[in-house]
This record gives sequence, C-alpha cells and structure tokens, in this order.
Amino acid sequence: MAKARRILKHANAIKNIRTITRTMEMVAAARFKRTHDLAASARPYTDHLAGMVADIVERLPREKLTHPLMIEPEGVNTLVMLVITSNRGLCGSFNTGVLRLVIERMEQLKESGYKVRLHVIGKRGIQFFRFRRIEVAREYRDFTDMPDYRDIRDASTELMDMYLDGEISDLEIGYMQFISVGRQSPSIAQILPMSDLPSVTQTIPGQDTLPYDFHPSPEQLFEKLLPVAVIQKIYQCFMDAAVSEQVMRIAAMHGATESADEMIQKMTVKYNRVRQSQITTELSEIMGGRMGLE
Repeated sequence: MAKARRILKHANAIKNIRTITRTMEMVAAARFKRTHDLAASARPYTDHLAGMVADIVERLPREKLTHPLMIEPEGVNTLVMLVITSNRGLCGSFNTGVLRLVIERMEQLKESGYKVRLHVIGKRGIQFFRFRRIEVAREYRDFTDMPDYRDIRDASTELMDMYLDGEISDLEIGYMQFISVGRQSPSIAQILPMSDLPSVTQTIPGQDTLPYDFHPSPEQLFEKLLPVAVIQKIYQCFMDAAVSEQVMRIAAMHGATESADEMIQKMTVKYNRVRQSQITTELSEIMGGRMGLE
C-alpha cells in the first residue's frame, strides 16, 4: 500500500508542475502577442526611416558622406559588446545561444587586438559572466521583456556619445534575431561605425530616384537622420530579442507540459498495476483465511 501511495503522491506533484507550465505557456503567448504587435507597428517607421536615409545617400556625393558615426576613431581599439539576455529563465536556448555566440566573438576580437567592454542587459547574462569571472563594464537591470523606446533611446545616446568622444571604436550587439515564429537565430549586429548604409533599391524596391529640392540641405538632413537611424537599429535588435524570448518560452513550456502529460499517464498506469496487484494479494489472503476456517 505504501508503494501505491508514493506513486500517487509523485503523480500529483507532476500534475501541479503541469499546471504551472501550462499557465506559463499561456502567459508567454499573451506577451508574445503584445511584443509582436509592438514590433509590427514599429516596422513601417523603421522602413520609412531607412528609405529616407538611403535616398539621401543616393543623392549625396561620397566625399560628403563623412558623418562622425561613420568614421572609426583613430588610435582606439576598444569595442563595446552589448549583450541582450532575459531576466527570467525557462525560455529554452534563448540565453545560452546568445551567450555562446558572444563568447566566441569576444575570443575573435581579442585575437585581433581589440579590448572588449561588456554591457549586459538581463539578469541571466549578468549571472553568466559573473560565474565565469568575466568583467562586465555596465549592467542594465531595469529593462523588461516589453522594450520601452525612451529607455533604449537614452542607452543608445549614451553609447553614441562614447563613440563620438573617442572612448570606443566599435559597437556590436549580441542578441536573438527573430526571423519567424518557427525560426530564431543568435546574431551579432554591427552598429558603429555605421559604414554599411542601405540603398534605395534595398529599402524601397522598384522606386526610382526622382530629382527634387531639399530644405534643409541633404547634408543637414543626413546629419540629423543618421543618429535616429542608429537608435532605431538598436531598438529593432531589442524588439527581435523580446519577441524571440516569448516564442522560445512558449515552445519550452509547451514541451514541458507534454512531457508532464506523458509522465502522468505512465504513473497512472503504474499505480493501477500496483493497486491491482495489492487487491489481488488481499483477496488471496481473505480466501486463504476462509478456507483455513472451514
């Protein structure tokens, strides 16, 4: 009887875990809907901004494309690696995939003679580098799984100021790129210097470069729009990471729920067999006792 009780207790514990994983899956699905809608609403702005920058690039002579954000400071070989991780776990390989890629990239940079400053977002990433005793220059704990544009703008402006002041020579972001609901990929995005400028055909396919007058001048517009384009590019990385985190958490919790269902089914069958065996034994003892009395 004690063995049957242990099996039943174990099965009840698994049922409680299944309730938690199922609830977490539903919460992640709701958060995914919100983050995906936010990313989708920001996409037209990003596309139009990229189109405006590309249009100006097509019209300006190459010798006038000399914005400070496009020119790497001389004599500086310090790179900032901004790593985007989550504050919570139970999201599959979201954090491990990004952190593994970042470690590989850091080794490549150090072999090339770069000094790497780590700026880490998310408790999971901070704990990872502390455990490995890797120095983190800046920790960001206030970012949530729903990115706020103002917070990202402030952090991006601070990084651009460091670049313009000659403190750093490059800025890269390690994050989880959202490709589709069924596909996410750890990626490293080159942010600064912003030398890889888009073309009109890349951003607005089929659009011709029509002649028109600028007011203010193309140089002034380019001066104002490029920092905004940098912030928007960083914001897009944050949005990709936020959406990917929820998608991967949904998949992880769905898999955990299915595993719990399988375990509950196996434990139920095992309990029924043990209980049937006990009942058979008890009946045999009763019949044996009766025959002894006769």
